[in-house]
Amino acid sequence: MTKRDLRSMPHGIEIYADIAIVGGGPAGIAIAREFAGTAIRILVIESGGCEYEAEIQSLNTVENVGEPLIQAATAAQGRGYDGALAWLNDIPAFELRNRMLGGSSHTWIGKCAAFDETDFTLRPWLQLSGWPLERKQLLPMLERAGEILNLGPNRYDESLLALLHTSPDDLRLDRQLLRPFFWQFSHMRYPRAEPTRFSRLAFDITASNVDFLTHATVTQINVTGQGRRVTSLDLASSIGRSATVHADTIVLCGGGIENARLLLASNAVLPAGVGNDHDVVGRYLCDHPRTSLCRFTGSDIDMIARHFNFYGLKHTGRTHFYLRGLSLSPDIQRQESLTNCAAYPVQIHAQNDPWAALKRLTKGVGTTLKGDLLTVARSTDMVACGLYDRLVRKRGLPHRSTELRFDVMAEQQLNSESRITLSQRRDRFGQPLARINWKIGTPEIASVKRLALIISDEFARVGLPTPQLPDWIIADADSDATFMDMAHPSCTTRMGTAPRTSVVDANAMVHGVDGLFIAGSSVFPTPGHANPTLMLLALAIRLADHLKERHQSVRPYNVRVSESDLSFHQG
Repeated sequence: MTKRDLRSMPHGIEIYADIAIVGGGPAGIAIAREFAGTAIRILVIESGGCEYEAEIQSLNTVENVGEPLIQAATAAQGRGYDGALAWLNDIPAFELRNRMLGGSSHTWIGKCAAFDETDFTLRPWLQLSGWPLERKQLLPMLERAGEILNLGPNRYDESLLALLHTSPDDLRLDRQLLRPFFWQFSHMRYPRAEPTRFSRLAFDITASNVDFLTHATVTQINVTGQGRRVTSLDLASSIGRSATVHADTIVLCGGGIENARLLLASNAVLPAGVGNDHDVVGRYLCDHPRTSLCRFTGSDIDMIARHFNFYGLKHTGRTHFYLRGLSLSPDIQRQESLTNCAAYPVQIHAQNDPWAALKRLTKGVGTTLKGDLLTVARSTDMVACGLYDRLVRKRGLPHRSTELRFDVMAEQQLNSESRITLSQRRDRFGQPLARINWKIGTPEIASVKRLALIISDEFARVGLPTPQLPDWIIADADSDATFMDMAHPSCTTRMGTAPRTSVVDANAMVHGVDGLFIAGSSVFPTPGHANPTLMLLALAIRLADHLKERHQSVRPYNVRVSESDLSFHQG
């Protein structure tokens, strides 16, 4: 693997590759890994570098004209981060993206889940629902994605219970209303506590056929005169250096916002943009509207945490922990025309929580060393019980908390008016900003409210503490609901069989544009409620398999570069 910086290369250089990947985030790096050691020359193009740079991050600025609308309330709502990641709550909507090698993996917490079977099916009450793929077709790719993420078995429903070291109690909740749902968390193998950082996976690629080009922002996708074949990419750097990349195949891996913006802004040949014959690029913008669903305080916290916490299992010699939550059953979704959504527990630890104090002590952070030592010394029984739960029972640690809440992320119904267009404002490269008009619809608000009310009623029925519900749910005042994006933009270049309602086909190639492919959450036909990384990696791996077959019959480019020592070409 060779890593070069466009800023240090000759101005106007022409670079040749077999496959050019635009974006060095999880999707782009996953595809590059699949080609490591093959005869196919791969070039990964990244707008940023290897570290955070404010100048480059400013290219993520958007013009937001849609949700979230209630600014004061939404600012308080945030995205649910706390502790060292609390600053992520303050990033404006749709600007929580990372222009640097590794992409979004620099600011995620590793939370993973696969989409449900119901997400892939045709649901008559949700327009344009149904995927052109069956879930079972993606199972092998989910397993391969799980290996990249160091995950345990890809089980997220009741089928996981039989695998757990000690299963949670059966609360006898009505399965016609609620179903258990689980999430697991991706970690680096070393250090174990850190979420998977794809920049490290990129540096682990040692194959000579994979190259990385940093500080190279793509400003235009070039196509033939009729726009039916992709030919090259125009690149620019912050110091005025430019380049052109020629490739037989180009894969856009820039994320749910940038993939659409780049297609729309590439209008030198086609005024509406590349792949936008039917004005679909940028439409159907979805995210995961997030809000706090219900709260527990006082002694109720421990009673709920006993049942909704982490549960572990052994897999390939390692212990993997899954977080237990609740989702709307497919039955109630069908009966009441609801979208898929799920709630997960979040504990706010007290200052005198011994495990939080131990974490601060081991990491050398915090301002009260003496206070943390006293907290641990005064909590020996709690620490001993926690070690037993963790090491023997494979359960989550007991915490001293001030609050336990259930947060929810909801699937959105597709809305063609929820969309990305081009702003009149421009960035430093003269490119139009993305104009975001995110719309949260009645079905997802109704689904969130219904989930809260069912949880409240069912907990009371089985003898669990009754939660405190938000005022807007108690008052049945949907207009007072406050949501925030979760930096999970999707569906803006959705996959489908009909060009009038989709941008890419079932192989992720842009309709009518040979050689131009898209990977990432922007190709999701529908967004589900689950965090997107695991699913987008599975689709990226599937695309890599397709491209390997495609390039078996493609003649590679000859050597043609301005500087013979650059080696960004087929040798």
